Amino acid sequence: MPRLPLILFDIDGTLLRTGDPTHGRSVTVACREVFGVEGDLRRTDHAGRTDRRILQAILASYDIPLERSAERLPEAFACMEDYVERELPPSLAERVLPGVPELLAALAERDLALGLVTGNLPRIAAAKLSRAGIWAPFAAEGGGIGGYGDVSADRADLVRAALVQAEAALGRPVPAAAAVIVGDTPHDIACGRDCAARTVGVATGRFTAAELRDCGADLVLDDLTDRQTFLEFVALSGERSEVSDQRSDE
Repeated sequence: MPRLPLILFDIDGTLLRTGDPTHGRSVTVACREVFGVEGDLRRTDHAGRTDRRILQAILASYDIPLERSAERLPEAFACMEDYVERELPPSLAERVLPGVPELLAALAERDLALGLVTGNLPRIAAAKLSRAGIWAPFAAEGGGIGGYGDVSADRADLVRAALVQAEAALGRPVPAAAAVIVGDTPHDIACGRDCAARTVGVATGRFTAAELRDCGADLVLDDLTDRQTFLEFVALSGERSEVSDQRSDE
């Protein structure tokens, strides 16, 4: 059984280089087909946001409030997922960021628990990582541990959802102190801090290392090629989570 800490990765800008337009187009398609509006992504800042929050913000900009859109959001999510599965390029291998396959292999070799905390919807996350060739480490626990963008507009709720899934998958309580959140935006750092998890900021997206450090990330890396520093941080996080478990048992 995988060991703690539980390492929860963001996808876009962290594991994969951003730039493929398919996901963004799916938002426009869902807005048009489900709500009858064009769904212009330029109407909202979507970096680090959940798909639920992005849809809600765009719809609000067309004067469709949450109380009107909420009941049809599942239909819009399904539309987005169907579109991405159908239209995503057959291979995204060229979008895998430097050091990612090697780091995932090193973590799997140490039998550490892995999961996702991503604003992507579940089937979109699986489609991207499958076509990038790096889905297997996250699908290992009966479909995978993850908090996804359909859960909430608040990214911290995604961390909480992943912890619940981890407890079911690992057969033991998984406190937030036993989690490490890895992401490329201030929202990734904030959601970890909100849940009292440890955080790693990776400057492979639109935010600089200095900006991620200023947000309070516990560790900041230029990219994920620095496996040794990452693994040392994870080992320290594991020691801290064990101490926390011991104190909670006293």
